[in-house]
Order: sequence, then structure tokens, then C-alpha cells
Amino acid sequence: MTIRLEKKNSISTDFVQMEIDGHLLKIQSGKIGKSGICDSTKHCGTHEKAINELNKLKQEFIVKKYIEIETQKRPIDFNGVYDKAKWHFGGEFPKELNNSQGYVHTGFYLTWIIEKGFFKYENNELLIEEIEKVKNREITGAEFFKKNLDGVLIDEDLNEKGNEFTFEYYEKGEFLEDYSEKLVKDLPTLYHIKDNWENYDEMKPILQKRFKNWEKSKNRKWWKLS
Repeated sequence: MTIRLEKKNSISTDFVQMEIDGHLLKIQSGKIGKSGICDSTKHCGTHEKAINELNKLKQEFIVKKYIEIETQKRPIDFNGVYDKAKWHFGGEFPKELNNSQGYVHTGFYLTWIIEKGFFKYENNELLIEEIEKVKNREITGAEFFKKNLDGVLIDEDLNEKGNEFTFEYYEKGEFLEDYSEKLVKDLPTLYHIKDNWENYDEMKPILQKRFKNWEKSKNRKWWKLS
């Protein structure tokens, strides 16, 4: 049993997620997209007492204007951040490349997300204009990612279906595997892949196929899963 509550502030979103594991109540709290997440585990004695404690805490947070949201299958240790461009600027990132290359792989995925209607912009006029630019191929997804999201993709940017698929495919690493296998070819690293529409058009059918297969598996009856 998992409960997640969130409260939007002017510049960030606070969250608390509680999960029951037997007689244990695991609690995680912090700000979406930020470090410094607080983890704690409470020994409640019995499963029933753990449920009672969870419900008690839930009501306390609701009084504080937190809202319960769907958790789907995203685990308690997922802090809502799918990717950050800056994560790619160190380590194996080639020194001869401009940092803009660290935005490209997420940009390709984000382009597909936008085309599928999975990006959540909540009547933000500026974002609507920028999204239309991506759809019309006036700017790339990488440019959109850098300019409008500061190089950070989080679950708050996507609608529920977008989050469900992104967690299963992007967060778990399958996207980068497909991306590398399809586009690296004779290039030194995946960061050398050019941010252009030709490369995106090569990648797009793979994303479509992965999504279609995911939808099929999601809709399969329980007696067909074995």
C-alpha cells in the first residue's frame, strides 16, 4: 500500500510518500526535482497499526493542503526526476564536445512525448507556443528541453499515461539502450549523435513500437501473462 501527497508552492512542489511493508511504515519526503530527500522507517508493531498510522499521517498532510495523487507503479525511492542534462556533463562526457550535446538524447524523447500529447503544460501560453514550435520543427526537442525546462525532465511535466510509460521505458534505461543501438553506429559515443530531424525520424519508429508493445502488455488479461 502506497500513498503519495503533493503540495505546489510558488516555485516548487513538496511531496511525501508513504509505503507499508508488513509492520513497517516507510516515509519519504522532499521537493520534486531537488536533492536532500528525507527517508525514515517507523516500526508500528503490526500491519494493522501501520495502516492506522499511515491514515493518521495522511489526514495531517491533507490539513496542510497536500493533495493525494496517483502513484501507479513508481516506487517510493523514485524522486520524480527522469533526467538532468547536467548529469551527463561529467564522467564519460567527451571534453571536446559542447555541453549542448548533453541535451540531445532527452530532447529526442521529449519531442516524441510532445507529439503524443503526453506533455503537460496546463494552459501556459508560453509553453504552448514553444510546443507548437517543436511540432512544426522550428526548434528541436533538445532546444525546448534546454530553454524551457532548464535541462530537467520530471514527472510533473507529463500526464499520467506519459509518466506510466516513461517510468517503465525511460527511467529503467531501455530508451538509452535503443538510442545507442540505433544511432551511435560508428560514432565514438552516444553524445556525438547530432541533434537533427533525420536522427529523430530514425528513432521515432522505435519509440512508437515500444509504446505499442507496452500498451498491449498493460492491457493483457492476467491469465495471458504466464
